[in-house]
Amino acid sequence: MSATGQILNLLISTASHIFILLLWMRYLLQLVQADFYNPVSQGVVRFTDPVLKPLRSAMPKSRFHDWSALLVILLLQLLTTTLLALVTVGATLPPLGLLFTTIFDLLFMVTDFFFWLIIVSVVLSWISPGHSPVTGLIQQLAEPVLAPFRRLLPSMGGMDLSPILAFLAIQVIQILLRAAAGSLHGMF
Repeated sequence: MSATGQILNLLISTASHIFILLLWMRYLLQLVQADFYNPVSQGVVRFTDPVLKPLRSAMPKSRFHDWSALLVILLLQLLTTTLLALVTVGATLPPLGLLFTTIFDLLFMVTDFFFWLIIVSVVLSWISPGHSPVTGLIQQLAEPVLAPFRRLLPSMGGMDLSPILAFLAIQVIQILLRAAAGSLHGMF
């Protein structure tokens, strides 16, 4: 691939990834019923509202799910996958291949998001055990992933080993996603 193609690939991937992560955060904030008065939550809402607001009137309403965010995430990832295929190989993927690639990319992205979210949560619990807007929001987002593992482990006297089990589970899921994507990739 030429230098121009590599630069285009980098720019498209980075811009898309950042915006999709913000949309995932918007979806997850509503899913976990996070504090929307948190300054970070308000920033995410302000940044994503121009894209989501027009769709919200047409999409079904739900207390826990922001369907407009999920639709934009899917459409933006479809567009990104198509653009990257055009830049790298000069052609698009077959429609079914495009759909499966998009779904696997999004599933991998959300597992990666939780992996890093838990790492940041653990580090912040050591460095800044006090309550800040960022720390509180990260804990609210990580709690649904960590809670099942906390229930599995016996009380360890203030030591929380649930992140270790969560990391293992996330990595197992990512290995399975890669294997499934690899087997489907051979079909297209």
